[in-house]
Amino acid sequence: EYLEFRKVVHRDLAARNVLISEAGVAKVADFGLAREENYIVDAGKLPIKWTAPEALRQGVFSNKSDMWSFGVLLWEIYSFGRVPYSRIPLVDVVKHVEKGYRMEAPECCPPEIYEIMRQAWDLLPDRRPTFKDVKTKLAQLKVVTIN
Repeated sequence: EYLEFRKVVHRDLAARNVLISEAGVAKVADFGLAREENYIVDAGKLPIKWTAPEALRQGVFSNKSDMWSFGVLLWEIYSFGRVPYSRIPLVDVVKHVEKGYRMEAPECCPPEIYEIMRQAWDLLPDRRPTFKDVKTKLAQLKVVTIN
């Protein structure tokens, strides 16, 4: 939410770039690809399996493309670190995604969390939730789970 508020696009949100403090607080790391919002790139080394289709096709990065990546990050967490799209060759991932393919919910993933993933993976960036929306939803789920 903080990066979205500051109009910073990380461009490499993935489990490998999240550190957990001793107090259990998650911190985003590795800002090597970070740029200002609505950044356009011609080419470069991008984490294809974590990058939104519009970012790969048009080179346009936004907080909405980071939300796509966040959906993949959630999938990584609930699948206990499995590699996303492991059965699809790297060169075919974007084609499959654009045709509607989405990873299945990991075995131990609550339906409410999978719904957040599905929303994050909407092909239309404007229909993806904001990080503020997701933070609110996760806080609500946390309260329900604790009670």
